[in-house]
Amino acid sequence: MTIAELGPNMSLDEMRKEAKSRLEEASAIEQRHTNPGAEPLTGAELEQVKRLLLEVDGLHERIGAAEEVAGLAEKTQQLLDHYSKPLLPAQPGQGQANRRRLTPGEHFVRSAAYLTAKNNGLLTNALNRLEFGVPLPEGTSLLEWKATLASTGASGGGSLVPTDVRSTVVDMLLPQVNVLSLIPRLATESDAIEYIQQTGQTLNAGWVAEATGSAMTGTDGRKPESALVYANVTAYVRTVAGWLPVTNRLLNDSRAMPGIVNTQLLGDLEQKVEQGVLSGDGTGENLRGIIGAPNVQTFARGTFNEVDALFHARTLCRTGSQLAPNAVVMHPADYEQVRLLRENAASATLGQYLMGPPNTLGVPTVFGLPVVEIQNIAVNTVIVGNFTQGCAIFDREQAAIRVGLINDQLIRNQQTILAEERLTFVIWRAPAFCTITAY
Repeated sequence: MTIAELGPNMSLDEMRKEAKSRLEEASAIEQRHTNPGAEPLTGAELEQVKRLLLEVDGLHERIGAAEEVAGLAEKTQQLLDHYSKPLLPAQPGQGQANRRRLTPGEHFVRSAAYLTAKNNGLLTNALNRLEFGVPLPEGTSLLEWKATLASTGASGGGSLVPTDVRSTVVDMLLPQVNVLSLIPRLATESDAIEYIQQTGQTLNAGWVAEATGSAMTGTDGRKPESALVYANVTAYVRTVAGWLPVTNRLLNDSRAMPGIVNTQLLGDLEQKVEQGVLSGDGTGENLRGIIGAPNVQTFARGTFNEVDALFHARTLCRTGSQLAPNAVVMHPADYEQVRLLRENAASATLGQYLMGPPNTLGVPTVFGLPVVEIQNIAVNTVIVGNFTQGCAIFDREQAAIRVGLINDQLIRNQQTILAEERLTFVIWRAPAFCTITAY
């Protein structure tokens, strides 16, 4: 096939392959005439080598031009990535230490796809059939973004405008701990994670005396045996997604969209992931959560009071897994019982609150463990565990925001915003967790 027959739309890889094949063909012809005793290269074969090398020269020029275009495109993308880093400049009156990452919603409204559609008026014209996707940069995954989303007060677009707060008292209040903020996140390129889970442990190390006598029977001088039991476990990647219909006018409002993406779409997905991590039953497309998972320790509160039961669960985690627990997860109604316990509850005169005075600042703790108050766990069920070493979340695909039309939205001046992510949850060491029932 000649250069003219190759056509102008060949890819860079295709042109490189064509050039290589011609060079190999020319080299094979030349090799036949360079061996000792071989005839010199003349006639038709010489003309064929000249033609092949001439075609390689033509391909080389086209390859150089294509590589230059590719290099410019790569440089453009690198600069775009550089200037799209999730950082905002410090606000007036604030130091560099207060620089913050962009929220996923802010990434969405600053993306090239959204700005192109907005600036070209595609979001205001009901006759336009619009569909585009915005993958979020590394570090802005649904589970990685931990900022407090507090712009949900009064109705109207004004409530989504950030207030310039200068009080140092606000800086003293620590953000509320979230279950997902305790769990490490790992990346995967597979649809399933196969791992080894420790399901049993018998440690019998002890002091051993020298054997007396020559008998090789009995326990005289015998060292104790320990045993570990492992099982192969497979956790399949699941898709968590949600969509929201919005009007074209609202989609065109770049001030309102970050709040909608963060608090409505991504907030909803975060809740579903948290539910799955804690209590998913593993059936269908559900995650296999901690509660009810095989080999997770559990006991009923029984005669323990609320505080004693928490310390007993802490002890079970340490002795059962050799890992120190780092958090307590409970429903707000259960934490209310713990927080309002008084020193002299059985007497006529109540004493101080066991968990400290009502004006105590910071993350609530019990026996040094942070308390995570969430409504994604059932009342009367509490989890104590090591969420850092005992489990992990694997991300198959980073979060993505997509916009498109469904049903008759074209004639209703509406669009659909979709958020989704693919992930799975694994429990490395089940005894690192203990659930308290009938709390």
